Amino acid sequence: MYTTGSFPMYYPPQERHPAALRTFRRMIRSAVAVVATSLALNGPAIAADFPEMTLKFGHPYNESHPLAQGAQRFADTVQERSNGNITVQVFPNSTIGSSKELVEAMRVNVVDIALVPTTNVASFYPKLDVFYLPFVFRDREHAYAVSDGEVGQSMFEDMREKIGIRTLAMYESGFRTITTRDTKVEAPEDMQGIKFRVINNPLNVATFDALGANSTPMPISEVFTGLQQGTVDGQDNPVGNVRAFGFDKVQGNITLSNHQWAGIMFLINDGKFAGFDEATQELIASVAKETEAWEREEINRVEGELLSEMEADGMVVTRLTQEQSQAFQDKMSAVWEEYSDRLGQDLIDAVVNAE
Repeated sequence: MYTTGSFPMYYPPQERHPAALRTFRRMIRSAVAVVATSLALNGPAIAADFPEMTLKFGHPYNESHPLAQGAQRFADTVQERSNGNITVQVFPNSTIGSSKELVEAMRVNVVDIALVPTTNVASFYPKLDVFYLPFVFRDREHAYAVSDGEVGQSMFEDMREKIGIRTLAMYESGFRTITTRDTKVEAPEDMQGIKFRVINNPLNVATFDALGANSTPMPISEVFTGLQQGTVDGQDNPVGNVRAFGFDKVQGNITLSNHQWAGIMFLINDGKFAGFDEATQELIASVAKETEAWEREEINRVEGELLSEMEADGMVVTRLTQEQSQAFQDKMSAVWEEYSDRLGQDLIDAVVNAE
């Protein structure tokens, strides 16, 4: 190294002593190693920590429904954060099974993940019927306090141990309403003799039997055709479902009865989940909770809009007064008495008193 003025003059290594050349090469190799290590620790190669896998996710909801959108949001987020290593295939519209069939498929490792209403899972874990006990919830916040709090989490853990299915989150489709083709329902007496589709669960059948309806269990995938062909004349579902499944096109009346809150369980086969490494478990669980928050906010945001659209299209919307709602609640006393024996009064009290 020589200097000209105050600036050094640089000569390439090959023009120096061979020892200097070897030293220079070692320095280059060391620098390359440092950069490679840094990239391995901090760069895109982190995604290689996630194993490559494909998960099958089924649900019964139409793609336009916030529930279906939440499921797709989950799939997209997991794929993005795993840098494409984890693919979640979403099957909407009951294409790989009804709600009950999805639970059965999860238990035998045919389906990995599913969105299923609590009332359908209750066929396998009966304590969940407490979520559909008519008029048990004061409002959405009360329902969240139960599902997200000690009462719900204790049930979900017990369910995991007993049937091998883990609850990652609780989406919702809102409070259920009553729709009919011709009859405006303002009082329990208006339900007398109506051929009414219900969820295939004894509690749901008992609820509408208590109102005098002719209850007909039917999967949600068959309801539109049943209403269109007159197999049934009415059904109950949250506002979002009524619109998404097109029931408003074949029903003239909707009553905002709010008789049951529809919690939609985000489920995964527990054996599958237990087989994931810790990073994958954390990814799956955290994204499920993130999309839970998004879906709840979205369903509440759009419900009023959908109701206004249906009303503008000619559907008669009935909003019950407090006295009218109480008349429906009074009809549920026999149902509550029957299920206090089945579920246990302690569990019901814990739900009622949750804050």
